[in-house]
Amino acid sequence: MKNRNKDIIQLISIFIIIILINIIGSMVYHRFDLTKEGRYSLSKASKKLLSEIDDYIYIEVYLEGDFPAGIERLSLETKQILSEFKTQNDFIQFTFINPTESKDDKTRNEILKQLYEKGLNPTNLQVKNGDSYSEKIIIPGAIVKFGANEIAVQLLKNQIASSPDQNLEQSIRELEYEFTNAIKQLRSSLKPSIAFLKGHGELDGIDIKDLRNSLTEQYSVDEIDLREFEVDSLGKPNLKKKLRDLKLKKLLLIAKPKSTFENLDKYFIDQYIMNGGKVIWMIDATNADMDSLSNKGSFIASTLRDLNLGDQLFKYGVRINSNLVEDISSSKIPVPISFVNDIPQWELLPWRYFPVSIPTLNHPITNNLNAVKFDFVSSIDTIKTNTKINKTILLHTSPYSRLVNTPYEISLQKALEQPAQNDFNIQQAAIAVLLEGTFESLFKNRINKLSNELPFIKSSKPNRMIVISDGDIAQNQISRGAALPLGYDNYEKRQYGNKDFILNAIDYLLEEDALIAVRTRELKMRLLDSQKINLERNFWQIINLIIPIALVIIFGIFKQYARKKKYSNEK
Repeated sequence: MKNRNKDIIQLISIFIIIILINIIGSMVYHRFDLTKEGRYSLSKASKKLLSEIDDYIYIEVYLEGDFPAGIERLSLETKQILSEFKTQNDFIQFTFINPTESKDDKTRNEILKQLYEKGLNPTNLQVKNGDSYSEKIIIPGAIVKFGANEIAVQLLKNQIASSPDQNLEQSIRELEYEFTNAIKQLRSSLKPSIAFLKGHGELDGIDIKDLRNSLTEQYSVDEIDLREFEVDSLGKPNLKKKLRDLKLKKLLLIAKPKSTFENLDKYFIDQYIMNGGKVIWMIDATNADMDSLSNKGSFIASTLRDLNLGDQLFKYGVRINSNLVEDISSSKIPVPISFVNDIPQWELLPWRYFPVSIPTLNHPITNNLNAVKFDFVSSIDTIKTNTKINKTILLHTSPYSRLVNTPYEISLQKALEQPAQNDFNIQQAAIAVLLEGTFESLFKNRINKLSNELPFIKSSKPNRMIVISDGDIAQNQISRGAALPLGYDNYEKRQYGNKDFILNAIDYLLEEDALIAVRTRELKMRLLDSQKINLERNFWQIINLIIPIALVIIFGIFKQYARKKKYSNEK
């Protein structure tokens, strides 16, 4: 009876403890993320943005239905992220919808058409049914709504150069950024205005189509020609209005100019910087182009006709040298190595004039960034200035590179030659530099009539700019008249990090550091080794089959032995 009462008291105590734990748990909510990189926790930037939301945001996700394992995983990860969003703020409401559930073809096609017009691209999946395959259309995206506005979010990445597994991992890694960025855009009344400079032979049209399309998702993108003017009442160019129009742009992209900058052009850019404008300079110092190899096997790379920007960049703290970088760490191009029946036999060989820079700096712009590809790039020197300018080398060549002065002959034959490693010993030449600080005007202490006609500021407040010694970094390749993704190499079928680098650079210059942190957040995908699985499958199947049974048998024998010993002692 005494033991019985003791057992009842223990049972009641356990029930009371369980009830108390549940009561405390309902009052104090906390989730534990035990992953090393915190993959199930939101970043500080996302939490801050969500804490500021004071009205309902509705998210419709079109990932409901019977999917293959990969898409099902994307759907589950999306639910996980949105659940975290809702945990931070109840104004976040989301639902999962199957857009193809209707059995009526006309209704289903109409829904797909409406979603396509909103910006969501359908994807055809090959679904295996026994020994046969069937096609299934899915919409791997979402619509984020805030008030009368909405934004389409494409959840499944489709990089041409990546495998389906790589695309899936990339998609999962960027889920938080995609939704955070969409919410930020919806809550912002106006997109920041940025512009591409025109009038000096800069990249234009289809050459920068992919970059421009990517930028329009977050910014208002325009073009500005410093040589086109409205006239005033006296018929003279209205210089003041042109400067005012330029100042309205938060950032200026100068991509591969080819003709000389006049004094007036430089004055506009200089005063734009003095007034707080941000600039990304993407400048070629040499005249070298792959088109020169199309008809013959070699050409002479020469110094590009003077752009007249050297003194201006020097004043701000850098100098782009009139040389070329050769780097053993490089991308490849097709080279004819032999002829069979007068037909050239092509092979992809390293092209040392196309360096591949692997980011090593722990900086918001380059953190977790893929390798960046350059075409005929020059080295950059940093210069001591009158004002304090912090110079950060964002990208550099590999330790196995060298510099050659122009004029210099470039030939396909060099791709066939084995490089002598002793000749490639330049220690990481700078090719992209971030400048931060107070910039002094190029026109300070100069006698210049422009300063009498236009407003003039001698020095800027703390400001930022980036100088890159290659204009081609912003140029996408073209295939069959269509623009390929920026950074995609059509020869190697490989995606480089050019676009992410430029997008990160723009966000950083415009002080969108929080967005960069979310975009570059690293989530380690611990994938199983498929080759190892195939080799060790039978071994682990046997282990998993035998060990549980063996443990049960051992436990039974031990239990039987203990029981036998206990009752034998009582006798």
